[in-house]
Amino acid sequence: MKLTNTKVKSLPVPTDKGQVFHWDSETRGFGLRITSAGAKSWIVQGRVNGKTRRYTLGPFELLSADDARKRAQAKLLEMYDGKDPQVEKKKLKAQSETLREVMEDYVQHKRTKNGPLRPSSKEDIRRCVENTFSDWADKPVVTISRDACIKKFRELSKTAPVQTNQAFRNLRALLNWAREKNATADGTYPILPVNPVSQMFKKGGLVQWNPERARATRIPKDRIGAVWALLEDYSNPDHHITTTCISADLIAFMLLTGTRVSETCKLTWKYVKLDSKVPTFHLHETKNHNPVTLPIGPVLHEVLSRRHAERIKGNDYVFPAVRGKKGYLSDPRALFKKVSEVAGEHLHPHALRRTFEDVAQTVGVDSDQRRQLLNHLANDVHGQNYANNPDPAVLMPAMEKIGDWIKKQGGIARAAAKGENVVPMKA
Repeated sequence: MKLTNTKVKSLPVPTDKGQVFHWDSETRGFGLRITSAGAKSWIVQGRVNGKTRRYTLGPFELLSADDARKRAQAKLLEMYDGKDPQVEKKKLKAQSETLREVMEDYVQHKRTKNGPLRPSSKEDIRRCVENTFSDWADKPVVTISRDACIKKFRELSKTAPVQTNQAFRNLRALLNWAREKNATADGTYPILPVNPVSQMFKKGGLVQWNPERARATRIPKDRIGAVWALLEDYSNPDHHITTTCISADLIAFMLLTGTRVSETCKLTWKYVKLDSKVPTFHLHETKNHNPVTLPIGPVLHEVLSRRHAERIKGNDYVFPAVRGKKGYLSDPRALFKKVSEVAGEHLHPHALRRTFEDVAQTVGVDSDQRRQLLNHLANDVHGQNYANNPDPAVLMPAMEKIGDWIKKQGGIARAAAKGENVVPMKA
């Protein structure tokens, strides 16, 4: 039956759920699909690269039989030449996808070996697109060229080389996501056949990653006591506002435990056991995805008991924010400046982690226990299978020695500030 407008109008709607097809007798592969809902659509079906492909040309209401037949013939010629209409349709859609759209899809659906991306990772990626690449955010990713990436990388590297590296790592991941999401079953890439970021960094490429030196800042050993005395002073609620006291105890906690600032800030009382036989705190969300329970020594117990006594009603964070949406104190920047002044070094939170390692070495904590206290994953057989006792009681003597040494240094610093003749105590 030759499909015409008149004949198509008279074709019945299927009574059963599903759809029926009517094929044209004049142009092979040209037909009409009718659904049980009454929708009539022109279609074309053919083979391309050994596979059967069916493509919708348009609705009967908007496209006449003659025009639909012409479109079908053109599409069949494309298939004969090896063009897959489904791939071409997907490619057309992909070519309009913006960097912002790719980013939203990535943060929502990306999975690592440890599960979905963490909120902090999502925030970092969003900030990267909305700030660093704001001029590209609402443009199709296919317009991001290698030359444009090179130009932006060089410009940004002049003022923030390390941050530029991270921004372009994020961009590379997003463009890889766009490539793979739109890849066909046979492994071809309708868009971004080559990732422009990967291309510009290839061996012998036009640019190289900015050097990133490992930071080594820490509190000098002879200034640890002065820093501790400062933190004790600023934790006194009789002389300082609540935020300052919380900041002081937050910094003291990191100095006594070596924990990362992101892990410390989000600690809640649910994971602190002050009254247990072996007092402990538990970090359930860590950078290396390795939850750990650590002992609370006497000096740390004093800090946490003070915080527990000053709990803010309705807020379960150990280091709560007095105001703000997060609920926890995330940036004790103001007090860190004062700590840096006393230490004589420009410090950042991770410097306290290195200082903790230094103190642990000073008081004789062995390398295996230092690794456990810092929650570093072992990469040797001995560490992985033997020096890995999870019992906090085993680590308690080490934590006690570290806390006692820091507190004693604080006492020495106070006495020295008063002009008293004090002989420093050996570890």
